[in-house]
Amino acid sequence: MWHILINVILPIYILIASGFLSGKLKKDIETNTITFIVLYFFAPALILSSFKNINLSIENIKFIVINGTLTIGIVWIIAGIISKRLYGKRIPALEISSAVMNIGYLGLPLIYVLFGEKALGYAITYMVFVTIIHFTVAIVALNPQSFKKGLYETFKIPLIYAVITAFLLKKLHFPEGIEKMLKLTGDSTMPLMLIAIGIKLSRIKPDNFSPAITGTILRLVIGTFISFTVVKTIQAPLLLKQTVFIQSTLPSAILNFVLCDRFKQNPEISASIIFLSTLLSPLWLIFVIKVLLPAI
Repeated sequence: MWHILINVILPIYILIASGFLSGKLKKDIETNTITFIVLYFFAPALILSSFKNINLSIENIKFIVINGTLTIGIVWIIAGIISKRLYGKRIPALEISSAVMNIGYLGLPLIYVLFGEKALGYAITYMVFVTIIHFTVAIVALNPQSFKKGLYETFKIPLIYAVITAFLLKKLHFPEGIEKMLKLTGDSTMPLMLIAIGIKLSRIKPDNFSPAITGTILRLVIGTFISFTVVKTIQAPLLLKQTVFIQSTLPSAILNFVLCDRFKQNPEISASIIFLSTLLSPLWLIFVIKVLLPAI
């Protein structure tokens, strides 16, 4: 347990804490610049450098889509039922924040620490799939009039084109200097992502503790066991199963709050779920990595 805590979880949360402290000490610091650099330069470089080392077949992509659809979809449905039972109405902020996990900014660094560069191709593909859900299904749920806008935003995401380019250039060998530049740039993605999470969390004021507890249980516990059932049921390479499973156990995505705030759908509820699930995630990850991961 101490090995997992010190060598896997602690390094990641040190960077998140650094970002959180930076956000508290320097109130005018913004994540927009960091996010732009990561999404348009560093993450595409990471994709181009890591996809060469992974065999991503149609069957593997199908497995990723099935796991993501079932894990997110079932949690979303359960959250809708519970919100009606407990609060007398549907709460889209509770639903989206319970269903969609922090698969990128937290998921990629965690996968890298756990499994190394060889798993990043799988992790990035899953991240792209969940990002598409965020900018289509999630936007429709929060604001049904914005489907076209959400679809338009999806096609503006550079990671999608980076994945396509990586597939097309998979067998092409770049000059050694270009390869080193891509790897160096790509490796900078993960610490920047974690610092950006910390800065964002420093701006969140958690309240609405009842929905926060409900959403955190749904995201961490229910989401984990749904994904565990999927990866145990469907045949796929072990590393792919492990990667997708770990990503599915993560806390609520920061982008949930951004979308809820943008469409005026109880952003304070989303913020509370993100904050609490991220705070409790290290303890849950110890159980997941120590008990569930070896059972896959």
